[in-house]
Amino acid sequence: MAANDAGGAAAGAGAPPAGRLPEGIGPLAYDLTLELDPDHASFTGRVEITIAATPGTTRLWLHAVDLQIARMVLRAGGRDEPVAWTARDQRVEVVLPDPVAAGSVVLAIEYAGKVSDLSRHAGKDEQGLFRERTGGRWYLYSQAESVFARRIVPCFDEPRFKPTWRVTAVVPRDQVAIGNGAVSGERVLDDGRREVRFADVKALPSYLLAVAVGPFERVDGGRVGRGRIPVGFAVAAGDGRQVGGARRDLPRIVDALERYIGAPLPLGKLDLVAVPEFFGAMENPGLITFQAAMLNGRRDFVPVAAHELAHQWFGDAVTPAWWDDLWLSEGFASWLAERVTAELGVARPPVVAHRDRLRALEADDEIGAQPLLRPIARADEVESAFDALEYDKGAAVLAMFEHFVGAETFRTAVRNYVAAHAGTAVTTEAFLVALGAASRPEVADALAANLRHAGTPVVELALRCGPNGVAIVASSDVPVPVCVRFPGPGDGRACFLVGTRSEQALPAAVGCPAWLVGNDGGVGYYRTVWRGAQAPLAELSPVERLVRGDDAAMAVRRGELPVARALAEIAALAGPRDAHGALAALEIARAVDGFVDDAVRPAWARWLAVRFAAWLSQGALAHAPSAVEYVVVAEAVELARGAIDPGAAAAARAELDRRPGIDRWRRRLELARDAGALFDELVREAAAARSELRDVWLDDLGASPGALAARIVGLMVERRFPADRVWPALEEMLGRSEARSAAWRAIRDRFGAVIAAMTQAMGSAGVDEVLGGLAVLCDARARGELAAAGAQVVVDRRSLERTLATIDRCVVRRAAAGDLAAALAAGL
Repeated sequence: MAANDAGGAAAGAGAPPAGRLPEGIGPLAYDLTLELDPDHASFTGRVEITIAATPGTTRLWLHAVDLQIARMVLRAGGRDEPVAWTARDQRVEVVLPDPVAAGSVVLAIEYAGKVSDLSRHAGKDEQGLFRERTGGRWYLYSQAESVFARRIVPCFDEPRFKPTWRVTAVVPRDQVAIGNGAVSGERVLDDGRREVRFADVKALPSYLLAVAVGPFERVDGGRVGRGRIPVGFAVAAGDGRQVGGARRDLPRIVDALERYIGAPLPLGKLDLVAVPEFFGAMENPGLITFQAAMLNGRRDFVPVAAHELAHQWFGDAVTPAWWDDLWLSEGFASWLAERVTAELGVARPPVVAHRDRLRALEADDEIGAQPLLRPIARADEVESAFDALEYDKGAAVLAMFEHFVGAETFRTAVRNYVAAHAGTAVTTEAFLVALGAASRPEVADALAANLRHAGTPVVELALRCGPNGVAIVASSDVPVPVCVRFPGPGDGRACFLVGTRSEQALPAAVGCPAWLVGNDGGVGYYRTVWRGAQAPLAELSPVERLVRGDDAAMAVRRGELPVARALAEIAALAGPRDAHGALAALEIARAVDGFVDDAVRPAWARWLAVRFAAWLSQGALAHAPSAVEYVVVAEAVELARGAIDPGAAAAARAELDRRPGIDRWRRRLELARDAGALFDELVREAAAARSELRDVWLDDLGASPGALAARIVGLMVERRFPADRVWPALEEMLGRSEARSAAWRAIRDRFGAVIAAMTQAMGSAGVDEVLGGLAVLCDARARGELAAAGAQVVVDRRSLERTLATIDRCVVRRAAAGDLAAALAAGL
């Protein structure tokens, strides 16, 4: 960014504010004109910002990144007065010619900026304005979340500011222009371009500013919701016929959300815009962007659309005032999307939803794991906050409290919260007040404690049976709403808030229960340690079986459950032909697999092949009629690889070859048969595929045996594909004991080149991706090799040290878990 040469010295006298911008100064309105052409990698802009400032203000601070400011003036009394400015640290300091007297000032800025080319640097440049080519034509999109609006326009780029935006786009005459607001007018300019004016959008934080320009094919989506909101789909030319499923499902999603909130969708219009290559979807009001595969029917539209539309209330209408309250946006949208899709009858199977909880549990166990309410001081800390905790743990904690207080009470709290704060920016305290009023204050206090607690809460449960009655005795490291189930009259259920020590007296008619389920329905976000007899498997619901596996798996990972006992639990859960029990067993096995080295790997695979023989038979390998059975077979194949009966595998392959379509677990079977030939086939498929299909083929490479890890590294460092699209395959290999050592050696031998490729693809985040993937190493020798390699090429010592500390912890936990080889020998 260029500084004003004349004013730079004068402006430089002030120090930039640390973290957030100063209080008492903020935008009231933006009048923004963007000149956009998808065929060009640059743009120009003009903006007038009406700014409220306290009397006596002499300096203003704005955010801006990679914007070349050509002119800046103070507009007042019908005249323009030049101002001095300078730029540093993503901010522009503006020195006013006179102190602000009262009211507001208008700052007018002319500038130019860059449009990133995502087709050349996939995964790196979904920041600000970016363009992609599909069907031989260029399309331009925006991504302002989290702190990327400052790449589009000089602005007050913090979520607490919710001004009015008046946006105009000047575009080539044959291009479609879309914004947050509906088109309110347009005209053809003298040079042949079109000027498209969008309706004003009120109370819009900068991170939700959105535009899209290109030769889109428009599909009328009719009208949805109580407000009969007009809907349009904007897709690449020729793709219009593929949005039929999304067009059909959208009204049902909106209706379900409106029923829950008790209010109409807060939009004037809604466009759903397809982006060929995108990280997922983005909830911009009036202009929601989706990865094209989601709108074109190749990926799940309903849960993603439900999440983004839930954001229209949670995040868009009621906005977290700062990024440390991000859970108010992402946690609520994830929770409500799960709820309404279940109401629509298209809920994800329990096994799929269970994966979200697993991600949160694993993220909560990482070194340096943050609570849901986390301190964020700088702009470069914001992106890392969008993690499994904010989405998945946030949703799980909300579901836990909903289960505890009851669905109707919780909905009352949610509705009151939204109604009271729509159009404003809030902190977590706003929802705590609503929840406390709808239920009772101690429930809100417990939620506040959970939001500030890092790590998964641990609840210890026991029964006290004596002459004075029966009670459940519980303790927890953080106040937790616990619901338990036990045999007895009625529903045999009790819920209570557990603190450092809590007791729940049971009715005398219950007697002394023979068993206790410590997490009724599997809804609670906590780990249970039960000091007593485990409930019989037959008494557990499918979800409760999965949660039992989670609890044991986390105990294994933490070195708290000896591997000998873990093997016994695996055998107990995997014994019956019960898919949910088998999956719970496989989750424990996956935890043990993290400790397995090359020496014990063959015995481990044989042991698993025996225990999961029913799921590795020809019939199971060739037929997976349900989602849970599909996942069980896939994970059993992955973990028992190398010990599967060759005859069963060959027969299953022959049967699968006669069917259309290719599943990922079938790919694994084929790779085991002729890995080199199939590897080449997958690479050819990826090279010829459209972007979203290319990623599917590249992901499948992760099923390769360890011997092919070096070839995957070669695809990265030789730039045959974007490195960040290839890395997940290596990360998958690192996650399997069968391939972990070989994958590490392949990465180690070209470590500098791997880091360089990932840095080119993703910037510093690419280094974090690599080091995060290598944190699964659990070997002192590998740790030393990584420390030596990282010292040569890794700039950010904090990321390297965190990975090394994680490996050190795993080595300690592995030793605490005991001798797996001896346990296997005893178990075989």
